[in-house]
Amino acid sequence: MSGPTALITGGNRGLGRAVAERLATLGHRVLLTGRDLDATRTAAAAIGAAAMPLDVSDPADITRLARALTRSQVVPDVLVNNAGLDYEESPLEISEPRMSELMATNLYGPWLLLRALLPGMLARGTGRVVNVSSENGSFGLGGPFGGAYGLSKAALNALTVTVAAEIPRGIDVLVNSVDPGWVRTDMGGPRAPRSIDQGVESIVWAATLPTGGPQGGFFRDGKPLPW
Repeated sequence: MSGPTALITGGNRGLGRAVAERLATLGHRVLLTGRDLDATRTAAAAIGAAAMPLDVSDPADITRLARALTRSQVVPDVLVNNAGLDYEESPLEISEPRMSELMATNLYGPWLLLRALLPGMLARGTGRVVNVSSENGSFGLGGPFGGAYGLSKAALNALTVTVAAEIPRGIDVLVNSVDPGWVRTDMGGPRAPRSIDQGVESIVWAATLPTGGPQGGFFRDGKPLPW
């Protein structure tokens, strides 16, 4: 395929895998990443994608990934920061190791990937970044709620706004947060009201925005959400 290259974290199951499948059908070259390399390879083979090992909570892993992409002369056109953890203990009760793991996965990992991959997008003058967030991190919707998880997503939204504000005018690199909603995945559980296909639509919409699309926003189903 000669289309844009999309790198998706947490891509071996659930929303990540479904987003990869959809982007592949749209002509993207997909780089699927995950902590479980065997599962990631299996998922990638099923959709004609490439598989790369990546634990987003490990800075050394992100460095290795960036170096491998450089050696291969691959500059992702799309970054979907999908990998995440859902620890809902109160910030006053969660243990330090669990809080560290949560923030390393939901905030520091996306930050480090942005630092590693955004310069390539800026140099080429085009790119799309989708930070998969949650309404649990929205102050405008009464949050953050959902304990430490909501706190981590509020921080991810702040990262989106801050990075988007630093994109020079006239550069077609769009950085946005997306809430796919409460989706029936392993993380969301069987009681979730939204299907995986419904959640995928929001992410793919942001990953395929046209030139001049929204910048530094928070969206679900293509519609703005309050911060």
